[in-house]
Amino acid sequence: MKKKIISTVLTACMMAGMLTGTGAYSVAAADSSVINMDEDPYQVAIQMVVLPGTEVADEAAMEDAINAITLPAINCTVDLQYVWISELQNTTSLAIAGNEKIDLVHVGTVQSLSSLVGSDILYDMNTDDLLQTHGPELVSLFGDLLNSGNVGGKQLAVPARQYCAVKKGFYYNKTIADKLGITVPEKGTLDDLEKVLYEVKDSGEDIMCHFVGGGDMNLMAWMVPYEAFGSEAAYGAVMDSSKDLTVENLYATDTYKDYILRMYKWRQDGIIAKDATDTSSSTDYQYSQQLFCGQGDYTPEQMNDNQVVAAQNGFEYGYMTLVDSSITNSTATEYMWGIATNSERPDKAMDFLNFLYSNADVANIMKYGLEGTNYNFAEGSTDIIESNGSYLPLFYQGGNQKDMYIKAPAGEDYIAQCEAQEAEATVSPLLGYMFDDTDFQTEASVISSVISEYTPTLQNGLCGSEEETLAYLDEFVNALDAAGMNDAIAANQEQLDAWLAAK
Repeated sequence: MKKKIISTVLTACMMAGMLTGTGAYSVAAADSSVINMDEDPYQVAIQMVVLPGTEVADEAAMEDAINAITLPAINCTVDLQYVWISELQNTTSLAIAGNEKIDLVHVGTVQSLSSLVGSDILYDMNTDDLLQTHGPELVSLFGDLLNSGNVGGKQLAVPARQYCAVKKGFYYNKTIADKLGITVPEKGTLDDLEKVLYEVKDSGEDIMCHFVGGGDMNLMAWMVPYEAFGSEAAYGAVMDSSKDLTVENLYATDTYKDYILRMYKWRQDGIIAKDATDTSSSTDYQYSQQLFCGQGDYTPEQMNDNQVVAAQNGFEYGYMTLVDSSITNSTATEYMWGIATNSERPDKAMDFLNFLYSNADVANIMKYGLEGTNYNFAEGSTDIIESNGSYLPLFYQGGNQKDMYIKAPAGEDYIAQCEAQEAEATVSPLLGYMFDDTDFQTEASVISSVISEYTPTLQNGLCGSEEETLAYLDEFVNALDAAGMNDAIAANQEQLDAWLAAK
């Protein structure tokens, strides 16, 4: 039975002293000898990423509740710095450049580890054996997954979520499917998905099959199991690591050619909307039930979060898997923690991070907010909570989920679902490898510009014909070659081969 979170700061203060040294909820999970309780407390500044427009009204109360626990346990307090995801990269860069107060950095989503490697933003956690001495809980919990944040021997980040296995495919409106009598397989091929989409189109209902506008272009990432290097596969991709570890130009493969031809056909047939200039969020169409499906990663947590929102809007989600459960660099690095290079006390940042994964009280506050304010317990339960939607750090991951609360509508089998998906997952042989692009910074900028120029037209199916599509693709591939992409791919392959040989 999970321990019921303390609802008031006063009680938290009293209990924090009682809990110190009592096992799972104490610094005993770390090496207590590294905690200096006699020095002045240190305030750990933590990036918390939220959707644009989000304002956290209860920030001070949450900080107080956390401080009541961390201060007597690890001699630190917290400053929760909420950042809109649209402003994350700029905010982080400016904070480092201006030497502003920041300790724990959100790594992943729009601020990928690969994009930060050469930026001097992330502190090497191997310095003075920091991770080993101040982060034993992290070492124990994540094991080999820590390799995903190790670049050239430097531990620049650690995973934030303990369950990193992800399926890829499409979320669909099950309520609409049931109404139309359409059967969607739980697992299928791209052809199976296409068959369903044409059934929706042919139903005569005024429903978009799939939305691909200005903000939703590359569906291919959810259709085939390729693993990309660099932003938008600028340094190549391994198309299927279970079969071959050759790094290729993604855009020169038959798979990509077939994909853009399919997008052209979908556009012509009305499977995706004719107006490619529409920059609306696909979620707006989903929530108003004007849209049948959209691409997305499947984890039990993501499905649960989606079902909460769907229920609020009067429908239910289903999911069709196209790519089986796997653990790759992209899934392991989607949510990570890093320590800022300008942190005044990297050791205290690591102390807090270690404590976060051994203390469910702190982890629950950061993820769910405060009992009575942001959530209440489901009737008859001390484990399952019902959120009122007032606190939604959708990009936050942290804490040992086995000890934390479960958010309804998920039930007591939630952890079992997570562990089952993890157990069935294929672990990529590329896990832990990252291309060192130090010698290709100039090329990277040019390659990215070329990709940005050509892919919107190709991936939105906007050429005038199949022939024009293929001609434009040839032009695109030639432009990438001229930009130096093949040289980067060759260097990437050489580094990968050396890394594999050294394993």
